[in-house]
Amino acid sequence: MNIKKIKKIINFRKITKLSIIYCKNILMKNKWNIKNSIKYFYKKFNYNIVINNNINNGITISKKNKNNNIGIILKINFLSDFIIKNIIFKKFIKKIIKITLLNNNINNLNDLINNKIIINKILKTNIILKEQIKISNFYKFKNYYIHNYNHHNYKHSLIICFKIKKNYNNKKLKIITKKLSIYIIINNIKYNKKNIKKFNLIIKKKYNINNIYIKKFKYLSI
Repeated sequence: MNIKKIKKIINFRKITKLSIIYCKNILMKNKWNIKNSIKYFYKKFNYNIVINNNINNGITISKKNKNNNIGIILKINFLSDFIIKNIIFKKFIKKIIKITLLNNNINNLNDLINNKIIINKILKTNIILKEQIKISNFYKFKNYYIHNYNHHNYKHSLIICFKIKKNYNNKKLKIITKKLSIYIIINNIKYNKKNIKKFNLIIKKKYNINNIYIKKFKYLSI
C-alpha cells in the first residue's frame, strides 16, 4: 500500500472514528475517493448530507469582519434545539463563521456545501452530537460597508449593505442601522428596489443624511 492511500485512511478515520480496517474497506469500495467514501459512510450509518425538509429547528446568524467590508448570513437547521447551548456546537458555529468570512472561494451556498473543510466540520459535529446539522441558506456580501444584526435568540438575522461617502456620521449610522434592522424584521420586509428607495428616502429626509445609501439587504428567519 502506498503512502497516499495510508494518508487517506488516516484522514478518513479522523472524520469517521471507525477502525483502520473498516476505513480501508470503505475507501476501497469507493476507489479511494474521500468525498464518495464520506457519502457512503453517512448512507451506511443512516445519516444524510442532503438537506432534509422535515428538519424545522434551527438558527440564523449574520456576521461581519473587522473592516466591515465582508459580511455573511446563514441558516443552520438541526433536529434538536438542545444543541444550541452545547459547547461543541458553539465551537462549530465559530469555525464555520471564521472559514466563510476568510475564504475567498466561498461566496454562495453551493461553494459552502462543496467545501471539503466545511463538509468535514459538519460530519464530525454530526457524529459527535448524533445530530443532522444542515446549512440550508448562505449569502456573502463584499465591498460594501456591512451592518449585521441578530435578533431574538438567533431566530432572525439581517445583513445591510451600505454605500458610504467620506465624512459620514458614525453615531447616526449606528442609530439608523439598528432602527432599520428592527423595522425590517418586525415587518418581514423583502429586498426589492422599491423598499431600497423607500429606506434611502427615510435616511435622507428623516435623518438629514446625504452621504449614506442602502444598496442591498438580506433577511433570514426560522
